[in-house]
Amino acid sequence: MRRLLFLLKKEFRQIVRNPFMLRAIIMVPLLQMLILVPAITFGIKRLDLAVTDNDRSPASRELISKLAGSTFFKTTAAPINIAGAGALLLSGDADLVLIIPNDFSEGLAGMTKPRLQVLVDAVNSTQAMLAWSYLTSVVRDYNMDVVMATGAAPSAIPGINTSPRYWYNPTLNYKHFMLPGVLVILIIAIGLMLAGLNLVKELETGTLEQINVTPIRKWELIISKVIPFFILGLLDLALGLTVGWIAFDIPFEGSILLFFACSAIFLVAVLGMALFFSTLVSNRQQYLFVAFFFTMIFILMSGIFTPSESMPRWAQQFNWINPVAYLMRINRMVMLKGAGFSDIARDMGLLSVLAMGFISLAIRGYRKRA
Repeated sequence: MRRLLFLLKKEFRQIVRNPFMLRAIIMVPLLQMLILVPAITFGIKRLDLAVTDNDRSPASRELISKLAGSTFFKTTAAPINIAGAGALLLSGDADLVLIIPNDFSEGLAGMTKPRLQVLVDAVNSTQAMLAWSYLTSVVRDYNMDVVMATGAAPSAIPGINTSPRYWYNPTLNYKHFMLPGVLVILIIAIGLMLAGLNLVKELETGTLEQINVTPIRKWELIISKVIPFFILGLLDLALGLTVGWIAFDIPFEGSILLFFACSAIFLVAVLGMALFFSTLVSNRQQYLFVAFFFTMIFILMSGIFTPSESMPRWAQQFNWINPVAYLMRINRMVMLKGAGFSDIARDMGLLSVLAMGFISLAIRGYRKRA
């Protein structure tokens, strides 16, 4: 225990003496919360709409007016034909094009079948589906106005009224969905990057060779590397949570102690992973490459943007060994749903197994290099 205390004292001195690390520990959570949370969103606030009106009737102008009055669409151009519409989509000057045929008003009068043609830029499939949904919603309202204008009583118009009630995020604020995920990225930035680089730096400078000839045991060295960054990681998590609460009024429905307990387990897993990776490389450039590779895979497959349940079967099975996927799910359940221990016990248990596994790999991997 005395040797471990001396090692911890050395680690904290190195952290305090490193100005870059101190700046990173303070600035990383501030920048991540203030930049990533409001910037990363799947919500669409503007869609550039081009309209080709071949009918040029009061009915078509009314439809265009309804679309222009929507909060989602901004009418940017009026191509004279479909070739011009395609050019606008190709150049990116329009997200979708509405083509009104020359018999549109006749169709509304019952002389022909009313129809519209919509061309949508589907490079971003999510935006394309939302754009189509927004446009059909406006057309549906317009169609309802046309039917009622014919003199039909509102009760004669068939339909079912639905009243949605949104649980856990009543305002549909995407920031509330993203912030728990950004907090996970924050822990990875502190644990996986700084802790691993710290050990690799000592390997490059020859400090580890001097430590290896001392009576210090391997597990004592690994634990001395874990504890300082474990404490700093939890402090950064508290700072990030505070920034999210002050800047974005993020709700927190569950237990703060349960939240930090799960984050502590995850942090142990990340630090064990970082130290294990550091035993496989010989310099900082190699470590950064390995850490970046696994970080990107873990984050993108964790469900931070899209539900992991929508991924292929093999991807869902991969998430059994992805610690980021567990904490991503736990954070959202605890913060937004107010989930208790019984609701997340399974995820906590599997995350604990991963944490012990990565720490064991780190100790075993370092032993092989000694």
